[in-house]
Amino acid sequence: MLSYRSQLILLSAFSGIAGFASFPRLDQGYLAWVALVPLLLAVAKARRARDAFLAGLTAGVLQWAALLVWIPRVLVLYGGVPAAVAWLMLLLLAVYMALFGATACALTRYCMKCDTRWLMLFPWAWVSLELMRTYCILDGFPWLLVGYTQTSWLPLIQVADLSGVFGVTFLVVWINAAIAWLWIFGARKAAAFGPLLLGLALVAACLAYGQARLKQWHGGAAPYHAAILQGNLAFEDPYAVLAWKFRDGYLKMADALPISRPDLLVLPETPAPCSYQHDSEYRSAMAALARRTALGMVLSNIHHADTPGNARYFNSAYFLDANGQERARYDKIRLVPFGEYVPWRSLFFFADAITQDVGAFHPGRSFEVVTIAGHPMSAIICFEAIFPQLARRFAREGSGLLINLTNDQWYGASAAPYQHFQMVRWRAVENRRYVIRAANSGISAIIEPTGDVQTSTGLRRAEVCVGKFSFLSSQTFYSRHGDWFAALCAIITAIALGWCARKRGRRGRV
Repeated sequence: MLSYRSQLILLSAFSGIAGFASFPRLDQGYLAWVALVPLLLAVAKARRARDAFLAGLTAGVLQWAALLVWIPRVLVLYGGVPAAVAWLMLLLLAVYMALFGATACALTRYCMKCDTRWLMLFPWAWVSLELMRTYCILDGFPWLLVGYTQTSWLPLIQVADLSGVFGVTFLVVWINAAIAWLWIFGARKAAAFGPLLLGLALVAACLAYGQARLKQWHGGAAPYHAAILQGNLAFEDPYAVLAWKFRDGYLKMADALPISRPDLLVLPETPAPCSYQHDSEYRSAMAALARRTALGMVLSNIHHADTPGNARYFNSAYFLDANGQERARYDKIRLVPFGEYVPWRSLFFFADAITQDVGAFHPGRSFEVVTIAGHPMSAIICFEAIFPQLARRFAREGSGLLINLTNDQWYGASAAPYQHFQMVRWRAVENRRYVIRAANSGISAIIEPTGDVQTSTGLRRAEVCVGKFSFLSSQTFYSRHGDWFAALCAIITAIALGWCARKRGRRGRV
């Protein structure tokens, strides 16, 4: 017979492994519907909220260490971090990510001390903590929220235009909690089926809504053609090779396009050996490329702004019109912590010592919606695509097309490019916009407003991606109101905690 501690650890480990398998690259999304059941049984079995917290922490650390196992390679190869330090940093990040789910476990167990039926608080608490992870600490890190496990199930994820990804997270976690409820209270009691039946009814309603939305958005008019040039530029390339790929390589790829005159040409975020701002020869080559199009071109480069005593660098997207003239520039707002800047330098004073080349970029301040030939569009650069609120802000400001410029070459053939791409697809559904994704080494794609992938490239090779798109102007409920559902979950969780705390206080006085 296993001891009490062993039972909690074993149940938590099952959840951690199943949670890992739900995401790319294993991508077994169906497991997400039961992955949290063992953890919830551990929460119900826990004698104290502290034990439930440790159970959630165990599951989370296992899951996140496996999902983010590509991080040490990036730190060692491109940051010059010693291998031991890189693996320690992965462990610390896994603990940080696990803290949110562990807190949801502890809050649920705390309320279950009042009444076991408070087990069904878990979905509300889980979404509340995912909301916190999206916005809090280092500007948030909403990597792989539970709802993303269902990306391939298009009818279900259409509800994101109402609730964002959090609505699907809630459905998945509710079904997990309902199964655990049935297990705990026994299938012989008819009332024990209540939460599961309610959850299945909600899933059915979302599927019906999704089918209707798919019919509405599928096969809509897409009169414009976009061409994406995936150059596959590598940091390991000799400088001369990199510079050739950055300019002449793109020109040769454009020569080989299957269409003679695309409406829009998009170049990805890449290592930048040439400065668009200061290199007139490179700027002329890019202008010549833009003149091959009917509308213009979007490319990535570094912008340098000098003020007295203060040199600033920005990771930028340049918008050129069909005449090759620069129309606007967007400076990346959400920078990658420890990759493009060092946050909280007084706390992380050692960061420069353990890395060779930590970026020193400044964040942009303006949500640029650029109008070219009467069509409004906007760019989101790399890491920014995982923030639902950022893409939503551009759509709300009037952007009719979202262009994601990214460089996932850092991650090699790991799961990271697939994880990143999975999240980008939701920005199209939430805001009902076409998303043109230009990735240096893949995955480049044109994503339709349903989240369906119209066309895409492979990984780690030079390739051209051509497809159709349109400029859209309608505003979804999510674009207008944002994460209202997740905020509602947070309010309900807070009220439940307050009620249980008051009840337990009264019981303690008695």
